[in-house]
Amino acid sequence: MKWCVIGAGGIADRRTIPAILKDEKSQLVAVMDRVKETAERIGNKYNVVYFTDEETMLKSIDCDAVYIGTPVFSHYNQAMLALKYGKHVFVEKPIAMNVKEGEELANAFKKAGKLLCVGYMMKYHNLHEKAKRIVKSGGIGAVNDVRAQFSCWYPEIKGAWRQNKSLGGGGAVMDLGVHCIELIEDLLDEEIVDVKAFYSTKTFSYEVDDGAVIIFKTKSGTLGHIDVNFNIPDNASESKLELYGDKGYVVCTGTLAQEEKGKLCHLYSPQGEYVAAQNRTTDKPEEYLGEDGNLYLKQIIFFRENIESGKLDYFYTDRAVQVQKIVEKIYNEN
Repeated sequence: MKWCVIGAGGIADRRTIPAILKDEKSQLVAVMDRVKETAERIGNKYNVVYFTDEETMLKSIDCDAVYIGTPVFSHYNQAMLALKYGKHVFVEKPIAMNVKEGEELANAFKKAGKLLCVGYMMKYHNLHEKAKRIVKSGGIGAVNDVRAQFSCWYPEIKGAWRQNKSLGGGGAVMDLGVHCIELIEDLLDEEIVDVKAFYSTKTFSYEVDDGAVIIFKTKSGTLGHIDVNFNIPDNASESKLELYGDKGYVVCTGTLAQEEKGKLCHLYSPQGEYVAAQNRTTDKPEEYLGEDGNLYLKQIIFFRENIESGKLDYFYTDRAVQVQKIVEKIYNEN
Protein backbone atom coordinates (compact mmCIF):
# COMPACT_ATOMS: atom_id res chain seq x y z
CA MET A 1 0.00 0.00 0.00
CA LYS A 2 1.48 3.31 -1.09
CA TRP A 3 0.94 6.16 1.37
CA CYS A 4 0.97 9.94 1.06
CA VAL A 5 0.94 12.07 4.22
CA ILE A 6 -0.85 15.41 4.64
CA GLY A 7 0.47 17.26 7.68
CA ALA A 8 3.92 15.75 8.07
CA GLY A 9 4.97 17.31 11.38
CA GLY A 10 3.75 16.53 14.89
CA ILE A 11 2.04 13.17 15.41
CA ALA A 12 2.77 12.09 11.82
CA ASP A 13 6.51 12.34 12.35
CA ARG A 14 6.49 11.05 15.95
CA ARG A 15 4.19 8.08 15.51
CA THR A 16 2.37 7.42 12.25
CA ILE A 17 5.12 7.63 9.61
CA PRO A 18 7.37 5.31 11.66
CA ALA A 19 4.40 2.93 11.92
CA ILE A 20 3.86 2.98 8.15
CA LEU A 21 7.54 2.17 7.67
CA LYS A 22 7.32 -0.75 10.10
CA ASP A 23 4.47 -2.36 8.14
CA GLU A 24 6.05 -4.73 5.60
CA LYS A 25 3.14 -4.20 3.21
CA SER A 26 3.10 -0.39 3.35
CA GLN A 27 5.32 2.14 1.62
CA LEU A 28 5.69 5.88 2.23
CA VAL A 29 5.90 7.67 -1.13
CA ALA A 30 5.39 11.38 -0.36
CA VAL A 31 4.78 13.89 2.42
CA MET A 32 3.19 17.31 2.47
CA ASP A 33 3.18 20.15 4.97
CA ARG A 34 2.15 23.80 4.53
CA VAL A 35 5.32 24.85 6.37
CA LYS A 36 8.06 24.48 3.77
CA GLU A 37 10.82 23.86 6.33
CA THR A 38 8.79 21.05 7.91
CA ALA A 39 7.97 19.47 4.54
CA GLU A 40 11.61 19.56 3.50
CA ARG A 41 12.88 18.25 6.82
CA ILE A 42 10.44 15.33 6.93
CA GLY A 43 10.90 14.52 3.25
CA ASN A 44 14.67 14.38 3.67
CA LYS A 45 14.38 12.44 6.93
CA TYR A 46 12.41 9.64 5.26
CA ASN A 47 13.98 10.02 1.81
CA VAL A 48 10.72 10.74 -0.04
CA VAL A 49 9.51 13.60 -2.23
CA TYR A 50 7.88 16.47 -0.34
CA PHE A 51 5.25 19.10 -1.14
CA THR A 52 3.71 22.21 0.43
CA ASP A 53 0.34 21.78 -1.32
CA GLU A 54 -1.83 18.70 -0.89
CA GLU A 55 -3.55 18.83 -4.28
CA THR A 56 -0.26 19.16 -6.12
CA MET A 57 0.92 16.04 -4.29
CA LEU A 58 -2.24 14.06 -5.05
CA LYS A 59 -2.15 15.06 -8.72
CA SER A 60 1.44 14.00 -9.23
CA ILE A 61 1.98 11.01 -6.92
CA ASP A 62 0.61 7.50 -7.38
CA CYS A 63 -0.68 6.34 -4.01
CA ASP A 64 -3.40 4.15 -2.53
CA ALA A 65 -4.02 5.84 0.81
CA VAL A 66 -3.63 9.22 2.46
CA TYR A 67 -2.89 9.83 6.12
CA ILE A 68 -4.12 13.20 7.43
CA GLY A 69 -2.44 14.49 10.58
CA THR A 70 -3.47 18.14 10.42
CA PRO A 71 -5.50 20.31 12.85
CA VAL A 72 -9.15 19.33 13.08
CA PHE A 73 -10.49 22.26 11.04
CA SER A 74 -8.67 20.88 7.98
CA HIS A 75 -9.92 17.29 8.19
CA TYR A 76 -13.10 17.71 6.17
CA ASN A 77 -11.66 19.54 3.18
CA GLN A 78 -8.49 17.45 3.01
CA ALA A 79 -10.35 14.14 3.30
CA MET A 80 -12.79 15.21 0.60
CA LEU A 81 -9.88 16.26 -1.61
CA ALA A 82 -8.21 12.87 -1.16
CA LEU A 83 -11.52 11.18 -2.00
CA LYS A 84 -11.77 13.31 -5.16
CA TYR A 85 -8.54 11.66 -6.28
CA GLY A 86 -9.85 8.18 -5.39
CA LYS A 87 -7.84 7.56 -2.24
CA HIS A 88 -8.62 5.70 0.96
CA VAL A 89 -8.12 7.97 3.98
CA PHE A 90 -6.85 7.52 7.51
CA VAL A 91 -7.48 10.75 9.43
CA GLU A 92 -6.44 11.64 12.96
CA LYS A 93 -9.14 11.96 15.59
CA PRO A 94 -11.64 13.48 15.90
CA ILE A 95 -13.23 12.85 12.53
CA ALA A 96 -14.09 16.53 11.95
CA MET A 97 -15.05 19.79 13.63
CA ASN A 98 -18.71 18.83 14.03
CA VAL A 99 -21.31 16.14 13.40
CA LYS A 100 -22.45 17.60 10.08
CA GLU A 101 -18.96 17.38 8.61
CA GLY A 102 -18.45 13.91 10.06
CA GLU A 103 -21.68 12.56 8.60
CA GLU A 104 -20.95 14.07 5.21
CA LEU A 105 -17.50 12.51 5.17
CA ALA A 106 -18.79 9.08 6.18
CA ASN A 107 -21.55 9.14 3.57
CA ALA A 108 -19.25 10.36 0.80
CA PHE A 109 -16.68 7.62 1.41
CA LYS A 110 -19.34 4.91 1.61
CA LYS A 111 -20.87 6.10 -1.66
CA ALA A 112 -17.47 6.14 -3.38
CA GLY A 113 -16.45 2.72 -2.01
CA LYS A 114 -13.37 4.08 -0.27
CA LEU A 115 -12.43 3.49 3.36
CA LEU A 116 -12.33 6.28 5.92
CA CYS A 117 -10.74 5.40 9.28
CA VAL A 118 -10.18 7.66 12.28
CA GLY A 119 -7.15 7.51 14.59
CA TYR A 120 -8.66 6.06 17.74
CA MET A 121 -5.80 3.75 18.68
CA MET A 122 -6.62 3.08 22.36
CA LYS A 123 -8.78 0.04 21.58
CA TYR A 124 -5.75 -1.74 20.10
CA HIS A 125 -3.84 -1.73 23.42
CA ASN A 126 -3.39 -5.36 24.44
CA LEU A 127 -4.63 -4.62 27.97
CA HIS A 128 -7.76 -2.90 26.68
CA GLU A 129 -8.33 -5.89 24.39
CA LYS A 130 -7.90 -8.15 27.43
CA ALA A 131 -10.30 -6.01 29.45
CA LYS A 132 -12.87 -6.40 26.68
CA ARG A 133 -12.44 -10.18 26.67
CA ILE A 134 -12.82 -10.31 30.45
CA VAL A 135 -16.02 -8.26 30.28
CA LYS A 136 -17.41 -10.35 27.40
CA SER A 137 -16.72 -13.60 29.26
CA GLY A 138 -18.53 -12.43 32.39
CA GLY A 139 -15.29 -11.98 34.30
CA ILE A 140 -16.67 -9.09 36.33
CA GLY A 141 -20.35 -9.89 35.91
CA ALA A 142 -22.70 -7.19 34.67
CA VAL A 143 -20.81 -3.91 34.31
CA ASN A 144 -22.40 -1.28 36.53
CA ASP A 145 -19.84 1.50 36.75
CA VAL A 146 -17.05 2.81 34.48
CA ARG A 147 -14.45 5.46 35.26
CA ALA A 148 -11.79 6.95 33.00
CA GLN A 149 -9.18 9.56 33.89
CA PHE A 150 -7.02 10.93 31.07
CA SER A 151 -4.85 14.02 31.16
CA CYS A 152 -1.80 15.75 29.78
CA TRP A 153 -0.03 18.90 30.94
CA TYR A 154 -0.75 21.47 28.23
CA PRO A 155 0.22 25.02 29.23
CA GLU A 156 -0.04 28.05 26.95
CA ILE A 157 2.08 27.48 23.85
CA LYS A 158 2.38 30.11 21.16
CA GLY A 159 0.70 28.91 17.96
CA ALA A 160 -0.71 25.71 19.51
CA TRP A 161 -3.79 24.93 17.43
CA ARG A 162 -5.41 22.77 20.13
CA GLN A 163 -5.70 25.93 22.25
CA ASN A 164 -7.59 27.75 19.49
CA LYS A 165 -11.28 26.85 19.23
CA SER A 166 -11.55 27.74 15.55
CA LEU A 167 -8.71 25.33 14.72
CA GLY A 168 -9.37 22.42 17.06
CA GLY A 169 -13.06 22.74 17.88
CA GLY A 170 -12.56 22.48 21.64
CA GLY A 171 -10.10 21.63 24.37
CA ALA A 172 -9.72 18.69 26.73
CA VAL A 173 -13.09 17.20 25.76
CA MET A 174 -12.35 17.40 22.02
CA ASP A 175 -8.77 16.16 22.32
CA LEU A 176 -8.80 13.67 25.22
CA GLY A 177 -12.45 13.02 25.96
CA VAL A 178 -13.09 11.60 22.49
CA HIS A 179 -10.52 8.85 23.13
CA CYS A 180 -12.26 7.82 26.35
CA ILE A 181 -15.73 7.87 24.81
CA GLU A 182 -14.66 5.76 21.83
CA LEU A 183 -12.77 3.29 24.00
CA ILE A 184 -15.59 2.84 26.51
CA GLU A 185 -18.10 2.18 23.75
CA ASP A 186 -15.71 -0.39 22.29
CA LEU A 187 -15.07 -2.15 25.61
CA LEU A 188 -18.76 -2.37 26.45
CA ASP A 189 -19.82 -2.94 22.85
CA GLU A 190 -22.67 -0.47 23.22
CA GLU A 191 -23.37 3.20 22.74
CA ILE A 192 -23.46 5.96 25.30
CA VAL A 193 -27.02 7.27 25.04
CA ASP A 194 -27.09 10.09 27.57
CA VAL A 195 -24.38 12.49 28.71
CA LYS A 196 -23.97 15.51 30.97
CA ALA A 197 -20.81 17.48 31.68
CA PHE A 198 -19.12 20.33 33.44
CA TYR A 199 -16.08 21.88 31.79
CA SER A 200 -14.04 24.99 32.45
CA THR A 201 -10.85 26.86 31.71
CA LYS A 202 -9.46 27.16 35.22
CA THR A 203 -5.68 27.03 35.07
CA PHE A 204 -4.67 28.51 31.73
CA SER A 205 -5.75 31.54 29.73
CA TYR A 206 -6.55 30.01 26.35
CA GLU A 207 -10.11 29.94 25.00
CA VAL A 208 -10.76 26.19 25.11
CA ASP A 209 -11.54 24.00 28.12
CA ASP A 210 -8.57 22.82 30.18
CA GLY A 211 -10.63 20.41 32.27
CA ALA A 212 -13.92 18.54 32.19
CA VAL A 213 -15.99 15.99 34.09
CA ILE A 214 -18.37 13.96 31.93
CA ILE A 215 -21.06 11.66 33.30
CA PHE A 216 -22.89 9.21 31.08
CA LYS A 217 -25.30 6.30 30.76
CA THR A 218 -25.07 3.52 28.17
CA LYS A 219 -27.91 1.80 26.35
CA SER A 220 -28.04 -1.04 28.91
CA GLY A 221 -27.96 1.35 31.87
CA THR A 222 -24.27 1.22 32.81
CA LEU A 223 -23.26 4.47 34.49
CA GLY A 224 -19.90 6.13 34.37
CA HIS A 225 -17.79 9.23 34.38
CA ILE A 226 -14.80 10.56 32.47
CA ASP A 227 -12.30 13.12 33.79
CA VAL A 228 -10.12 14.85 31.20
CA ASN A 229 -7.57 17.56 31.94
CA PHE A 230 -4.95 19.75 30.34
CA ASN A 231 -4.06 21.14 33.78
CA ILE A 232 -2.74 18.15 35.75
CA PRO A 233 1.02 17.42 35.59
CA ASP A 234 1.86 14.28 33.64
CA ASN A 235 3.59 12.65 36.60
CA ALA A 236 0.60 13.36 38.86
CA SER A 237 -1.91 11.38 36.78
CA GLU A 238 -2.18 7.60 36.71
CA SER A 239 -4.18 7.56 33.47
CA LYS A 240 -6.68 5.00 34.71
CA LEU A 241 -9.58 3.09 33.21
CA GLU A 242 -11.80 1.25 35.69
CA LEU A 243 -14.71 -1.12 35.11
CA TYR A 244 -16.72 -2.41 38.07
CA GLY A 245 -19.29 -5.16 37.83
CA ASP A 246 -21.49 -7.09 40.21
CA LYS A 247 -18.85 -9.83 40.41
CA GLY A 248 -15.54 -7.99 40.30
CA TYR A 249 -13.47 -5.37 38.56
CA VAL A 250 -10.94 -4.62 35.85
CA VAL A 251 -8.61 -1.68 36.46
CA CYS A 252 -6.10 -0.53 33.84
CA THR A 253 -3.41 1.87 34.99
CA GLY A 254 -1.17 3.84 32.63
CA THR A 255 -2.90 2.49 29.52
CA LEU A 256 -4.52 5.70 28.27
CA ALA A 257 -1.43 6.81 26.41
CA GLN A 258 0.38 6.68 23.07
CA GLU A 259 2.38 3.60 24.04
CA GLU A 260 1.31 0.05 24.83
CA LYS A 261 2.42 0.02 28.44
CA GLY A 262 0.75 -0.02 31.84
CA LYS A 263 -0.87 -2.67 34.00
CA LEU A 264 -4.24 -4.44 34.23
CA CYS A 265 -5.63 -5.82 37.49
CA HIS A 266 -8.55 -8.23 37.38
CA LEU A 267 -10.49 -9.39 40.41
CA TYR A 268 -13.35 -11.90 40.23
CA SER A 269 -15.03 -11.83 43.62
CA PRO A 270 -18.78 -12.48 43.53
CA GLN A 271 -20.65 -11.85 46.76
CA GLY A 272 -23.80 -13.51 47.99
CA GLU A 273 -25.30 -12.24 51.21
CA TYR A 274 -25.20 -8.71 52.54
CA VAL A 275 -22.41 -8.12 55.09
CA ALA A 276 -23.51 -5.57 57.68
CA ALA A 277 -19.98 -4.96 58.99
CA GLN A 278 -18.84 -3.74 55.55
CA ASN A 279 -15.30 -5.02 56.07
CA ARG A 280 -13.10 -3.77 53.22
CA THR A 281 -10.71 -6.68 52.96
CA THR A 282 -10.25 -7.61 49.31
CA ASP A 283 -8.78 -10.56 47.47
CA LYS A 284 -5.55 -10.18 45.52
CA PRO A 285 -6.23 -9.48 41.83
CA GLU A 286 -4.51 -11.08 38.87
CA GLU A 287 -2.06 -8.70 37.19
CA TYR A 288 -1.05 -8.35 33.56
CA LEU A 289 1.44 -5.98 31.90
CA GLY A 290 1.36 -4.11 28.62
CA GLU A 291 3.22 -5.70 25.71
CA ASP A 292 5.17 -2.56 24.83
CA GLY A 293 3.85 -2.88 21.28
CA ASN A 294 3.06 -0.20 18.69
CA LEU A 295 -0.54 1.04 18.76
CA TYR A 296 -0.03 3.09 15.60
CA LEU A 297 1.31 0.11 13.66
CA LYS A 298 -1.74 -1.90 14.73
CA GLN A 299 -3.95 0.87 13.33
CA ILE A 300 -2.12 0.89 10.01
CA ILE A 301 -2.34 -2.89 9.67
CA PHE A 302 -6.05 -2.91 10.53
CA PHE A 303 -6.70 -0.19 7.94
CA ARG A 304 -4.67 -1.93 5.22
CA GLU A 305 -6.14 -5.39 5.87
CA ASN A 306 -9.65 -3.96 5.80
CA ILE A 307 -9.01 -2.58 2.32
CA GLU A 308 -7.23 -5.73 1.14
CA SER A 309 -10.21 -7.84 2.22
CA GLY A 310 -12.35 -6.25 -0.48
CA LYS A 311 -15.19 -5.87 2.01
CA LEU A 312 -14.88 -2.39 3.46
CA ASP A 313 -16.12 -2.15 7.04
CA TYR A 314 -17.44 1.26 8.11
CA PHE A 315 -18.31 0.27 11.68
CA TYR A 316 -15.56 2.36 13.24
CA THR A 317 -16.25 5.23 10.84
CA ASP A 318 -19.81 5.35 12.12
CA ARG A 319 -18.61 5.12 15.70
CA ALA A 320 -16.35 8.14 15.11
CA VAL A 321 -19.44 10.09 14.04
CA GLN A 322 -21.29 8.82 17.12
CA VAL A 323 -18.45 10.06 19.34
CA GLN A 324 -18.71 13.45 17.68
CA LYS A 325 -22.44 13.58 18.47
CA ILE A 326 -21.65 13.08 22.16
CA VAL A 327 -18.99 15.80 22.12
CA GLU A 328 -21.30 18.21 20.31
CA LYS A 329 -23.99 17.61 22.91
CA ILE A 330 -21.52 18.30 25.72
CA TYR A 331 -20.44 21.62 24.23
CA ASN A 332 -23.90 22.72 23.13
CA GLU A 333 -25.66 22.03 26.44
CA ASN A 334 -23.18 23.67 28.80
